Amino acid sequence: MPTPVTYAPAKQFLGIANETTMGAAVAPSFTQLIDSLKPSDKPTFLKDQAWRGSMGTNAFNQVAGVKHAELDLGGPLFGDGINFFFRNIMGDVAVVGTPTGSGSTTLSALAAVGATTISTVASIPAATVIQIGSGATAECFTTGTPSGSGPYTIPLSSPTGGLAFAHASAQAVVPVIGPYTYAWSLLNSGTGQPIAHTLTHYLGPTATVGARAYPGFCLTGLDLKFNAESALYTWDGKGVSWPSVIAASTPTANGTAIKPIASWQTLIGIGGPASGGTLVNTVSDGEINLMREAVPVFTANGAQVPYIIQRGQFNATGKFSFTAVSDESALLYMLNNTQPQVQIVTTNGLAGTNLITITVDMAQAAFVTSDVDTSKTSVGYSTSFEPVFNTTNAGGSGGQSPIRISVTCNVTPGTF
Repeated sequence: MPTPVTYAPAKQFLGIANETTMGAAVAPSFTQLIDSLKPSDKPTFLKDQAWRGSMGTNAFNQVAGVKHAELDLGGPLFGDGINFFFRNIMGDVAVVGTPTGSGSTTLSALAAVGATTISTVASIPAATVIQIGSGATAECFTTGTPSGSGPYTIPLSSPTGGLAFAHASAQAVVPVIGPYTYAWSLLNSGTGQPIAHTLTHYLGPTATVGARAYPGFCLTGLDLKFNAESALYTWDGKGVSWPSVIAASTPTANGTAIKPIASWQTLIGIGGPASGGTLVNTVSDGEINLMREAVPVFTANGAQVPYIIQRGQFNATGKFSFTAVSDESALLYMLNNTQPQVQIVTTNGLAGTNLITITVDMAQAAFVTSDVDTSKTSVGYSTSFEPVFNTTNAGGSGGQSPIRISVTCNVTPGTF
């Protein structure tokens, strides 16, 4: 008897890539380091139960209906790969880099949304990473070969798709290097729809290539969690996608060299930033929950797969456990409805291009529960809060956002 071919789950991995067209599978460009994944295809079946004079209720025919997939996933939070998921659920991003100290210039003309070139007063060499503008509309590109004799035309070669924001003439154009900071907010311009991603799961049994792809993936939930006593900083996510398909080719695992971060490297600020007089030292664990409507929409177009996965409203909530408290501050946030700023800063403590920092900022957070916790050796409070929509946390797409999440890492713009 021949030895059966079997596959060990220990060899599985997950790839991800940005899609240009929702639902059109693309090969993975990045390996997500996760420790849990539960994909589930969800075909529907249409039952023919028309009477036929037989004593039964089972279907006489079962016809294939529409189908989609659902996925649950998560693991330690890595400061590079998590950005794909922040883009997926929120959509708006401002990107700033570290100035090189030379070569700065300015725009010589207005740069419109979608433009794939800019006009500058001074020339910029090809393959230079530049930052255009500042604040909520800052964005970074790698340049192509310049042309002209002044003003100069500078191609924006990566990321593709052109400018996300308009930039007025005379705005600064600055050569930058890593680390870069990506500030994620709720996308409010245009259709309000972030991009979707293809997730590729290598597991083994799939014929020839060993992997199945889940195109059009859209998150419906993303939770960030920390526990200073016992855990890494982690995340959990869930979402919906087109039904799985066999991957076009066998993917290759290529995990990041970045390390995850211990939860004790987290600082909490309430009533201001996580420093100085608003630094709070009594939070032992907590979580931030991001939720997004994402609904597969099926139409009579001759296809079983979704016409689109429509993103709807976005919501955020959070929880803190206060321990070893010396006063009732955690209770008074709720009773007095003070709605303070809440900031959570987690960093690996390194410097330069090795620095990883994740900053969760809520300019206004309403504490809605605060229960006394006497289950431990010191008195504490279990609280929950709901960030309020505001313009401070909004990005360049305008409107309001209840939260902004900034990630500093040494990943070149255009990756996410």
